[in-house]
Amino acid sequence: MEKIGRYCVRKKIGQGAMGVVYLALDDLINRQVAIKILRSDRLENDAAYLKALDLFMQEARIVGQLNHSHITTIYDMGVQDAVPYIVMEYIDGCTIKDLIVRRARMALADKVGLLVMVARALHYAHQRGVLHRDIKPANVLVLKDRLPKITDFGIARVMQAAGANLMVAESGVVGTPLYMSPEQIRGEVLDQRSDVFSLGVLAYEWLCFEKPFQGATQEERFRAVLTQTPLSLSSAAEPVDDQLAEIVGRALIKKREDRFQSAEEFADAMEMYLERRAKPSAQKPAKQLSRDELKIIAQLKKRYLFFNDFTEEELSAIFKMSAKRRYRTYDYLIRKGESGTTMFIILSGGVAVVDDSGDRHVVLDELGDGSCVGEMSIVDRLPRSASVIATKETKALVINETVLRLSNPALCLKLYRNLAAIISERLRASESRYAQMLDRLR
Repeated sequence: MEKIGRYCVRKKIGQGAMGVVYLALDDLINRQVAIKILRSDRLENDAAYLKALDLFMQEARIVGQLNHSHITTIYDMGVQDAVPYIVMEYIDGCTIKDLIVRRARMALADKVGLLVMVARALHYAHQRGVLHRDIKPANVLVLKDRLPKITDFGIARVMQAAGANLMVAESGVVGTPLYMSPEQIRGEVLDQRSDVFSLGVLAYEWLCFEKPFQGATQEERFRAVLTQTPLSLSSAAEPVDDQLAEIVGRALIKKREDRFQSAEEFADAMEMYLERRAKPSAQKPAKQLSRDELKIIAQLKKRYLFFNDFTEEELSAIFKMSAKRRYRTYDYLIRKGESGTTMFIILSGGVAVVDDSGDRHVVLDELGDGSCVGEMSIVDRLPRSASVIATKETKALVINETVLRLSNPALCLKLYRNLAAIISERLRASESRYAQMLDRLR
């Protein structure tokens, strides 16, 4: 194929049971794209084709509305020579499957951090009524900056509904057996907890390079998922500690009522694990705050509206739950595109807010002592829109929303309310300026 729609095909870059992927060029804007076409050869008859075509386009429209930097963006869709296709952003990276196959070495904290980002992106999709149905290492890409991209939302549903011959006919199930939830194998109605199970399987394999379920035949694989309890990660050939093993094990519970009830819960548990791992002293009784620390608390109350109505006792509690970190010049506090639920109060030093996408490196703002960055992520839970880099030796107070919410829900609710009030105030001011501009134009 030389062209698909208006796109000039460069080469085939992938093929799976459900589709073929090509690298192509969008001449209009000189942008590389990936184009996935539906493998109509896997459909049984014309009726199946028409059903697949309708669902393929429907899924593309739904997923195309997802706007998340850890979910592959859909640009366009169409039909050529009776073959439907979807045009997506081209990702220059490898899959988690590739990393597992070559047993790539990565720090445990980085592995878990990547899983947290994948889980939060899944939760974003689930909140908007979109299930993935085929979460597996091959469907999560890792970019050069170690940020993830989830691909192939909804494609499994298209093929299943169309009766595609992807598995033995008697199964009537579409997906990848060893990553499917028990309820998916049984053909039950699915919800977000099915994706949580699949993410648990991915997490297990990513952490120890071994699959939690085994089977030589498809029937054996189905039986393993339905009946076998996987060996604990703490006993695997490349073991992890009991706390992390327990978290992944909970995602793999057969009965969905007993596993994590959302991908967000799974992400929270892994983030709390990282927090405890980085700050083991948190298990010890908190010591009394020093005079300098009490002075900082008083400054927070004066400087920030969202802390204004907090009592000194409440701010002291937040201070004790938060990390105090030092950054060297040019260290990143925040990287653009990362998911995060932390905000940073600059206690001393200075930072620059930077747009460092691709080859760009534009300084958007420079901030000093007492400044706050990252607070929006506490409200919207979306990936960071800019990087924050230390411009000198810097000390920061790091407030983790996940830790605060799970440790002291009342304090976290108060912070939510105050941040929401400030955002609302900004929106009203923006609407007022817009209305004044319209009046002048009239």
